[in-house]
Amino acid sequence: MDAGATFTGERFAVEDWALDPFERVTFEGCAFDDVDLTEAELTGCRFVECDLSLVKFSSAVLTRCALLRCTIRKSPFFNARLDDCKLTGTTFADCDLRPLTVTGGDWSFVVARGAKLAGVSLAGVKLRDADFADADLTKCDLRGADLAGARLRGAVLKGADLRGADLSGINVTELDLTGARIDLAQAALVAAGYGAIVEAS
Repeated sequence: MDAGATFTGERFAVEDWALDPFERVTFEGCAFDDVDLTEAELTGCRFVECDLSLVKFSSAVLTRCALLRCTIRKSPFFNARLDDCKLTGTTFADCDLRPLTVTGGDWSFVVARGAKLAGVSLAGVKLRDADFADADLTKCDLRGADLAGARLRGAVLKGADLRGADLSGINVTELDLTGARIDLAQAALVAAGYGAIVEAS
């Protein structure tokens, strides 16, 4: 596909784009159905308000890509890599998101309810107002992540590393933090959430 190409309102069905390179390609309001992007390399690409169903992202590498207000359904991301990508407002529904490598990026307002993300590193990722209700975040690396305002009701954070993460606006009493690693400021937040009075000795 030509670098810098733009597609608007088009439908792509049963396409084999495995191993293909994509550079600065823009898709706006497009629909993807059963498209194979296995091991594809996408750099600087934009998907705006697109619908993606059964799209195979396995082992694909997305670098500085934007998936804005998209809906992604039943799409495997097995062994995919997302480097400095912006996913603002995108919804994941019944997607296989493990194992997944994420480096930086902005996932604000992402909806991933019930997602299985155990062991995935989201360290340093902007996750403001994201919806991870009922998600499995067991042993996730969330160090330094911006979780302000995120919806985590019913999420499992057993063994997760939350040190340095911004938990402002989160009801910590709704979380399963068994074995989670937290810093002193977060410990005070958790204690206050359960009604304790935290005082300096």
